[in-house]
Amino acid sequence: MAKIKYRFDPNTLTYKKINRTSRKNLLQALVFFSVSVLMAIAFNVFFTSNFTTPKEQRLQHKNESLEFKYDMLSRKISHVNEVLNKIEQRDDNLYRPIFELDPIPNQFREAGVGGVNRYNDLEKYSDSKTIISVARQLDKVKKKLYVQSRSFDAIKKEAENKEAMLAHIPAIQPIAIKDFGRISDYYGRRRDPFTGKIRMHHGMDFTGPVGTDIYATGDGVVVKAEFSAYGYGKEVVIDHGYGYKTIYAHLHQINVDKGDKVSRGEVIGTLGNTGRSTGPHLHYEVRKNNRPVDPFNYYFNDITADQYEKMIAVSARNRKPMD
Repeated sequence: MAKIKYRFDPNTLTYKKINRTSRKNLLQALVFFSVSVLMAIAFNVFFTSNFTTPKEQRLQHKNESLEFKYDMLSRKISHVNEVLNKIEQRDDNLYRPIFELDPIPNQFREAGVGGVNRYNDLEKYSDSKTIISVARQLDKVKKKLYVQSRSFDAIKKEAENKEAMLAHIPAIQPIAIKDFGRISDYYGRRRDPFTGKIRMHHGMDFTGPVGTDIYATGDGVVVKAEFSAYGYGKEVVIDHGYGYKTIYAHLHQINVDKGDKVSRGEVIGTLGNTGRSTGPHLHYEVRKNNRPVDPFNYYFNDITADQYEKMIAVSARNRKPMD
């Protein structure tokens, strides 16, 4: 039985009975229900925006962990790609030219993998963009590794047929040094120390005490061992065959004669300061088919890949022309 409600009348100072109709009761119930629903929605939005359930927390931690792992994997792939790029550079500029093989076109090394639908199966995941990005990086590295592997196969085949050639071509430093700071000048254009004009330097300059041993950098025949009239001072020239010659200039003493056969690592003279020179040093050149080439690429028998990179780094900041 519904409770009877009264209203106080201040004019008559009496209580009067409140008569409620069914319509008012229904309206009041609807208002109460609507307010309750709105408050429930508001509370739900507030709590879901500011609080997470244990299940949601576990999922969030799992997603964060996956994102971290994908990021680490992407960084490692990028590092592998950088190392691979250096190997490709040495392959195109050193290994393949040695065996008279053409460099591999860059567009072939960088060619894409598969078709446009290759990653369709990965698009169903919530983090598909990240997964597809990592998958593309991996496929690119795999393709480049495959191309590089085939290149090394071709070089190996050539090497097996050119064992004699490997003994003759220049392959070591002409002076036994580990301190690359003793290299005072490099192949390329620079300012002439005598005239101040920009001119081409066709070799590398190694500084050191007068009398330091100088070595033949490959097997060959001495075709010149005398004082040069062209500013090179006491000079030795070795013909290695296969289109290669090496030049050793500004020597203090010459230990070989024209016509002598020499082997790689044999002492052919000592470092000096003869000819057009500002101080004791060796000017060393490598020539291929009578054209000067950068000696940088012909030390592969006595320095490691890390030392090669260090030499490049030193060359970028140290340059003191001496001839």
